Amino acid sequence: MIDGTFDVKAKTPLGKKAGKLVLVTSGETCDADLTIAGKTKHLTGTLDGETVTFCGSVHLPFPIGNVEYTLSGTVTGDVLSGTCRTKKFSFDVEGTRVA
Repeated sequence: MIDGTFDVKAKTPLGKKAGKLVLVTSGETCDADLTIAGKTKHLTGTLDGETVTFCGSVHLPFPIGNVEYTLSGTVTGDVLSGTCRTKKFSFDVEGTRVA
């Protein structure tokens, strides 16, 4: 089961980031709320078996600006593992189910 709340960590080009990710699936759709540094971003993605994929953009500080990304991952038991990819960089995302 993918649904749940996860403590997540990532080593991004802007440093280590930690937060919470809440996943809720419905058919082939997955909604997520990602909270990092007190800010929450809502994501809507697709579900293919045990793999969830989100695509979107985020505005990063100067000189980076807007960045298009694809975040794809799987949940195995209580462990979330995934990768965030952009045109210029990629980084791994890890998480542990807390609820």
